[in-house]
Amino acid sequence: MKANLRNSRFAIVGIAYLVSLLAAFALTRPEAAHANIMAPWAAGAFLVLFFGPYLLPVGCTTGFLPGLGALGGLAAILPFYVAHVVFISILSRHTSLWRRLGRFGERARKIAVVLMALLSAAGVWYEFPTVTQYELAVGGGKIPPDGIRLAVVSDLHSCRYGAGQKALIGAVQAQDPDIVLLVGDIFDDRLPDDNTMAFVSAIAREYPCFFVFGNHEHWSGRIHEMSDALKAAGVTVLKGNAKTIRAKGVEIDLCGIDDPTYMPGEEWLGQLAAVAAVTAGSPHLKILLSHRAEYAGEYAKYDFDLVFSGHLHGGQWRIPGLGLGIYSPSAGGPRSGERHIFPRRAGGAYALGNNSTLVVSRGLARESAPLPRFFNHPELVVVNLKPQNPSATNP
Repeated sequence: MKANLRNSRFAIVGIAYLVSLLAAFALTRPEAAHANIMAPWAAGAFLVLFFGPYLLPVGCTTGFLPGLGALGGLAAILPFYVAHVVFISILSRHTSLWRRLGRFGERARKIAVVLMALLSAAGVWYEFPTVTQYELAVGGGKIPPDGIRLAVVSDLHSCRYGAGQKALIGAVQAQDPDIVLLVGDIFDDRLPDDNTMAFVSAIAREYPCFFVFGNHEHWSGRIHEMSDALKAAGVTVLKGNAKTIRAKGVEIDLCGIDDPTYMPGEEWLGQLAAVAAVTAGSPHLKILLSHRAEYAGEYAKYDFDLVFSGHLHGGQWRIPGLGLGIYSPSAGGPRSGERHIFPRRAGGAYALGNNSTLVVSRGLARESAPLPRFFNHPELVVVNLKPQNPSATNP
């Protein structure tokens, strides 16, 4: 009897493992051989927690096999997955749900396995990117009748979007923006720069591109190297300065401030005040690029028409239907009006109370993140500036 139960257990576990792995491969196939580590890893972690520590090799295999040969930066992030799986394995010695469900019979166990497999598949699905559109009326009568289209890329973290970044490049091209705004953490401090440069180099050949640094670029210790590479590709790097450009006959003051990672608070506030002073009294459309969404209160002190930020990754997991992020570990800090749990501005368009709008991208990070995304697609943000009243709502 015990042998039969054991065989049944292993058979169900094996089926769940195969379903999770096959779902990952099947759903990622359309993305030109992109193989996402995070969702298969999540499937393995759930299985380890659910069935006990003997599934440690299964959890590792689920996380690692899809990424081998597909992600050049796998070696850089491998220790994180080992640590997570080992931790869950140890935890499951005392919390294996399989033993607890045994009280309710084999049917309960099978139902639970199916639910876990569906959750794993959902994890894969929600790592696929989407395009989020906003229509905003700003700048009084400065916007032409046919509008201005801005593409906003944030928190790419050098993640892969198809061979040569073709999927992401194609998504931007499909929107045909007038300007592309790169609002920080486009590079990563652990993954190599190849994916970032493939994307940026292609986009900068077609569209005016403007970039500000995020915290991960600073953590890399290579911002000068990154800045030189971006400029060589044709990208304008804004670092505490402003540049006036013309798009669709509209004069735009584009301001960019640095990330405050290694800056004293007063120095960062001084940089913000300085770029605002440069454009004070200007009749042009005024746009600020700043990676940190959590400093909305500071941005609201000035007369920018639009502010673009990222950093909070949409709250990583979101509550469907409410557009509410659950947890942003990087939120908070001096003068921050944001919180870690249920951050208020983790992804969406928000009025700042001074006739200014803050647009926060949920970002494009996938395999670089320590947790998979749930109910939180990576996003390319497209903002259509119109002379009429805004019609967009937060996602």
